Amino acid sequence: MVNLAVVAHQEKLSGSTKKRLRTALRDGGLGEAPWTMVPKAKMTTEAVEKAVEAGAEVVLVCGGDGTVRAGAQALAGTDVVLAVVPAGTANLFATGLSLPTDPEAIVAAIIGGARRTIDTGVCNELTFSVMAGTGFDAAMIDDADAGADKERLGMLSYVRSGVRNARLREPMEMNVEVDGQRFFEGGATCLLVGNIGTLKGGLAAFPDASPTDGRLDVAVVTATGVKEWAGVAWSTLRGRQAESGHAHMTQGERIQVSLDGKHRFELDGGTKGTTKQLDFTIRPSSLRVCTA
Repeated sequence: MVNLAVVAHQEKLSGSTKKRLRTALRDGGLGEAPWTMVPKAKMTTEAVEKAVEAGAEVVLVCGGDGTVRAGAQALAGTDVVLAVVPAGTANLFATGLSLPTDPEAIVAAIIGGARRTIDTGVCNELTFSVMAGTGFDAAMIDDADAGADKERLGMLSYVRSGVRNARLREPMEMNVEVDGQRFFEGGATCLLVGNIGTLKGGLAAFPDASPTDGRLDVAVVTATGVKEWAGVAWSTLRGRQAESGHAHMTQGERIQVSLDGKHRFELDGGTKGTTKQLDFTIRPSSLRVCTA
């Protein structure tokens, strides 16, 4: 039998999902698995580390992408498997890897033993699994998270924040080096670095991204104003971002970014403060994930 531990964000896991999950675990013979409830996503890392120390072979993390990121922070580089109950707004990790979403299917996958090993990214010594960035996306996420309507509006809160920031966002000066070579220098409104390139609804921010290729995908966006951002969005819908004229894209193993001042940055959909320097590296085949 699998040695399982559950770590759940108490504000994200609904009562009905929690009940279904407990029933599925009991029916699957895992009803005695220890549970840890955390009030904030950042507390997940320590809770998962304690579960690993106690002998867990699989840790089931329940919450949004921020909670999952914090769990991956603890598990990357170990043999312990990450299983996920996606319970956030975007759930990009689960979407990008086509993970099961129903509690019954998740428990069946844990018992069934299907596992996949993926790369993880590191940004300023913090793990990310999906995407990281600064500029427009970090401001959009920060503004949406700070709004009172996020729980009610869900993904629409990000759309509203995105339109607002597209109107207001001024370029920042940045220097970007990829694998030791100068890639971009000048004014830009957004930098994105991706490990998993798929967004909500199957939209590919990075059409060529793969979480198993040992590389990170990079995009520097120079669009300003709603019209230019709309052009980038339309090109993204068609999978032809580079044709917009405002997106510069490449791939690499190490990305070093210098900014003209301290700017907000985000990892897997959660802002992590401000910085003038971003140092990205790829950690190949570092995270084992429970799949269907």
